[in-house]
Amino acid sequence: MRNLVILFSFLLLTACNQFSTFSSNSDGLQSSENVSISFSCWNAQTFFDSECDGTEYEDFQNLAKWSQEKYLTRLSRLCEVMTALDTDIVVLEEIENASVVQDIANQFAGNNWSHGKNWSYACFAKEEGSAIGCAVFSKYQLGEMKVHSMNIKTQSQAQPSSRPLIQVSVLLENKNLVIFANHWKSKSSGEEASEIWRDWQESVLVDRITDLINSNQDVICVLCGDFNRDVKEFVCKFNNGDKSENMVFRGTKNNLELYSPWLDSSGAYTTEIGSYYYDKNWERIDHIFVLGNIKFSAFSPRATSPWAANNYVPKAYKLYSGEGYSDHLPLVGILTLL
Repeated sequence: MRNLVILFSFLLLTACNQFSTFSSNSDGLQSSENVSISFSCWNAQTFFDSECDGTEYEDFQNLAKWSQEKYLTRLSRLCEVMTALDTDIVVLEEIENASVVQDIANQFAGNNWSHGKNWSYACFAKEEGSAIGCAVFSKYQLGEMKVHSMNIKTQSQAQPSSRPLIQVSVLLENKNLVIFANHWKSKSSGEEASEIWRDWQESVLVDRITDLINSNQDVICVLCGDFNRDVKEFVCKFNNGDKSENMVFRGTKNNLELYSPWLDSSGAYTTEIGSYYYDKNWERIDHIFVLGNIKFSAFSPRATSPWAANNYVPKAYKLYSGEGYSDHLPLVGILTLL
């Protein structure tokens, strides 16, 4: 059973019609042959609301540590980052529930509507009884949404709790764009012991994309989220001649070749910093992969004050003090659909 919802910003529709510049965006239509969209992806780090449902991480069930006031402060900071990034599509990981998604929408409706900056469409999913899920916010209309979960019985160890894979289409004129939002198993139980579950999540993702390609050869896919796997821990391939694909994802029946902007054609990093800083080292575990007739015009982890320090390290949220934003940096890219 899953907890999922698609929100068409029903609280905002009346105001939407007042601003023609935004209404044209929210129709999801662009007339040019090539379509460029801005895209961001961010692990918001344990983003819980102030209601105790019993599924939260233990510290967030402690009213002495967590409160409505702290939640509202975090909500304002999250919206501050989204506003600063100002991308057409935002994918967030570690969001507790659909109520948080609605709070984000209401925050923008109250503060920024006249600027036409709102994300009028959103979707969310998580497993029932789990703590966190993923959300997608879009200034373009979202279409069909599917949610894919694992149920693996063939391993010697029991399958741990995992986040589902969100598959959602974006309605663009003459372009078949589908987003796959991911949050793979962390390494908290040990990198080697947990790797099998990331492998399974990789195969679920590949199999779903393969099914999609088999039904629509023109589909363009963006695979994004926190994969808890550094870019060089995937199967990488270089010196492909004219081919730009530099990643191989493995499925149960076949493999897919994708492109990651983290690496250049020689296999070197394209950025000096990663998205996650651990044990005094940068890791590139957050990703925006692409597949199909799509190219990156720009890509970078966004290390900007106030959510990053002067050394570019993200300012992690500290529950005891209420300070900080997230322990991950957001990724930002400009994508051109050809």
